[in-house]
Amino acid sequence: MTDRLGAGEPRGSGAEAGVRERVREIVARDLRPVRPLLAPGRRLLLLIPIAIAAGVFAPIVYGHRDFEHLGPFATWGLSAFEWIAGLLILAVALRHAVPGRGVSRRFVIATLVGAPAIILLVTIVTFFIEPTRVPPGVAFQYWFECVKWPMAIAAPVLLVASLLAMRAFPTRPGLVGALCGLSAGVLADSGWRLACEVSAPSHVLGSHGIAVLLMAIVGCAAALAIDVVRR
Repeated sequence: MTDRLGAGEPRGSGAEAGVRERVREIVARDLRPVRPLLAPGRRLLLLIPIAIAAGVFAPIVYGHRDFEHLGPFATWGLSAFEWIAGLLILAVALRHAVPGRGVSRRFVIATLVGAPAIILLVTIVTFFIEPTRVPPGVAFQYWFECVKWPMAIAAPVLLVASLLAMRAFPTRPGLVGALCGLSAGVLADSGWRLACEVSAPSHVLGSHGIAVLLMAIVGCAAALAIDVVRR
């Protein structure tokens, strides 16, 4: 029996070896050199210039409110505070995008809750220092402008952040995309709040806040779409 099978090898070993060799050749032909994934901190550094542009674009291009009355703390001080918060959210998104290096669920929840809390705090402080309301008869116009333009300013940040995050093949692409959109919205609002003439919480939360929320939804949808297409 041993002589018939050849050197004591089990039946079919030659065919199996041939299959393994063909699979090895197919895999070898498919291998391509890839660019190493940058660490989350380095990818965040790549986004800082566009994040700065999102924060200063609105007050420079559209003008700004009464800086002399508000003072440096309520203008650039609070905007810098909100801008840093947006950058930290972006750092969480980029880190959570890397499989095996994500942050804890509590930290993610704290990030999702902390973002609107920061916007609320900045809004209350601004309104306390300079209470301004929407002029009569233009409520919808103000609302529309304060939803449209922050989203337009945040769009480039979301685009670049999503591309960098999705390159890491996140296991939870929807959450990562939502965090990217949330950070883009907060970064844009840090500058838009200086261009908007109204500080009333009802207007700010009902328009600026809506813009931030919509950016998070858009980021989530975009990330899920990219993940489906890639798979």
